[in-house]
Amino acid sequence: MSGFAIDWPGASRRAKHAHELLGSSGTGVAELPLRRDVRESWKRSLESSAQLCGPSVLSDDHLRLARERSELQRIWPVFEKLLVPAAADSNLLVALADAGGTLLWVAGGNGAMSQAEGVGFMAGADWAEQSVGTSAPGMALATGSGSQVSGAEHLYEQAHHYSCSAVPIRDPRTGQVIGAIDLTGGPEAIATHSLPLLQAAVMAAETHLLLPGAGVVADPDYLDLGRSDGAHLGSVPISLRHAEILTLLAHYREGLSTAQLVEELFERPDAAAAGTVRAEIVRLRKVLAGPGGRSLTSRPYRLEWELHTTIGRLWHALERGDLDTALPLYSPGLLARSQAPGVVALLYRTEAALREMVLDRGTAHQLLNLGRQLADPGLLRAALRELPEQSPARSLVVAEVQGLEG
Repeated sequence: MSGFAIDWPGASRRAKHAHELLGSSGTGVAELPLRRDVRESWKRSLESSAQLCGPSVLSDDHLRLARERSELQRIWPVFEKLLVPAAADSNLLVALADAGGTLLWVAGGNGAMSQAEGVGFMAGADWAEQSVGTSAPGMALATGSGSQVSGAEHLYEQAHHYSCSAVPIRDPRTGQVIGAIDLTGGPEAIATHSLPLLQAAVMAAETHLLLPGAGVVADPDYLDLGRSDGAHLGSVPISLRHAEILTLLAHYREGLSTAQLVEELFERPDAAAAGTVRAEIVRLRKVLAGPGGRSLTSRPYRLEWELHTTIGRLWHALERGDLDTALPLYSPGLLARSQAPGVVALLYRTEAALREMVLDRGTAHQLLNLGRQLADPGLLRAALRELPEQSPARSLVVAEVQGLEG
């Protein structure tokens, strides 16, 4: 196969020296002898306190659920057809990662797959920069550009025998990065032709997403409160007030009277509050009567079907002690604009329960993740206790704690 545009052996030798400098001399990342994009990735990874001891891996059930929910399920067959046969013949692997860095599918020769599983490169594994440090899929997701990583340029030592190329995948309707396609293996994975090959496959996959019926149909019984563009019931955007009402009715399965809804929705209700609630219920019923034909009873107001919500799924995960599922569901932006007392109280209880469980059993990465979202010095101090003494991230976390505590 074709040659190499970069002096990869030289890059890998310099990267090995960079590891030695980082571990022994206190040399700053900015001074390390690395390619610029790799050096920037090392910096991002270390600042996020990547564990560098191997990726976390989803259980089979969680992997199946992640695949079912992902829009990438529609385009994996495109990559299977265009990339996997040739990759398998060259003893390479093709991996499709979601926007968070989890490898949803990995395919290639059986021998290559078995060997890669030994370093955690497998379906369900988290290869985001903040998880295992620098890798081609992690870089592609972080930068939105094609990336290549050779041998010791990986921060994760067990990956030094591998090289990889990756290209981000974008939703052609919004331009948003929704995943990355990766080629991993020996030196052939970073040959000159590798990035153009991946880019051509991505173009075909993105075109496939535009075909009628190619998109994923959102679950009509799911109230998604975690989207940056507002709450959605299935694929239908809904108002903040309707999201508040549905959140409360999903939580109080036995239903709520008009008076109870007034109490849950208004901090200082006036004489018109009951009429306002009734008017909102009328409008909400029109929304629910759309696709799916869901209904809402009166006296009390009660949902006649099982509505799943982001908060509800988060609580179910906490009840199982499943932080790997709970943490991605949480965001400080969940109904952040809500001033409804009942919703604010529910969010407070949810956040407090999540915080306590992370303090009790969370990894350093999980403690840092939530601590930074909440700007919580207690969580960050707990993360410091979990971080290895030699971790380059410790000084950064100490500075964060000092900044929060004034």
